[in-house]
Amino acid sequence: MKKNPVIISSEKDGQIVIIKFIDGRNYKLQHPGNRTYMEWNQESFDFEKGLDTVSFMDNAFEHCVIPENHDFKPTIDNVKPAELEVWQKLLRRFLRGDIAIPTGTEKTETQRVSSKDK
Repeated sequence: MKKNPVIISSEKDGQIVIIKFIDGRNYKLQHPGNRTYMEWNQESFDFEKGLDTVSFMDNAFEHCVIPENHDFKPTIDNVKPAELEVWQKLLRRFLRGDIAIPTGTEKTETQRVSSKDK
């Protein structure tokens, strides 16, 4: 069974989320704003080729994933292949605003996967 990231807390209606990732480290996910997210989609999508995942993930890692209490900054090049798959699904869901945010201090696994991520 593949482990899922766990949401530790959220702020600003889910625009900032602290997670415990499957590598055991905590990260802050910070939404870049709707305009920037839409620009990334435009820049990385081609009608003939589809989504340029590398460009999209480079932007997401660089601008949205912040290490919490450690120095490891994940990138496409330094995460394990199985972790990269989880990061791709997680970051696309996060940027769409499609992660269930826990109420209060409860922690929840980010198990709900939309049909777009399957």
